[in-house]
Amino acid sequence: MSAEPLGEVERFLYDEARLLDDGSFEAWLALFAPDGRYWVPSLPGQTDPLGVPSIVYEDCAILAMRVRRLMEARAVVMTPMPRTAHLLTNIELVEANAGGIAAKANFLVVAYRDGRQQLFAGRVVHRLQRMAGALRIALKRVELLDCDGVHGPIGILL
Repeated sequence: MSAEPLGEVERFLYDEARLLDDGSFEAWLALFAPDGRYWVPSLPGQTDPLGVPSIVYEDCAILAMRVRRLMEARAVVMTPMPRTAHLLTNIELVEANAGGIAAKANFLVVAYRDGRQQLFAGRVVHRLQRMAGALRIALKRVELLDCDGVHGPIGILL
């Protein structure tokens, strides 16, 4: 694969991470295609998001409701909002054609809230499509190393 699409994808993924770290959730949501999906499987190698329970499997409409709730002053469940640092490495293109781009990366997310720090690590797969000249997320699949472990609320921290 040529370096040009890889550079564009790297910039896109770094921008997405920055938006999450900045708490710019509305701008983050705008990165999704209208029919985009956000998926955190509950089992290693899980291929079915609906027939097997997932940690998160949401379309843009549900993500938009979640973002609206986070932005409301009365959203006390996440007050104070966690501070996060998203680290991405080993970004690679696995597919690039007229239908879109698929990229994989390793990630580490450090989240701090209420005197407690949490670490989330794994692999993230983005399926991107070009819409009006810009990349948009058709699918973001977050493959947690401990996906089959016990988790508290994760939300859209990843």
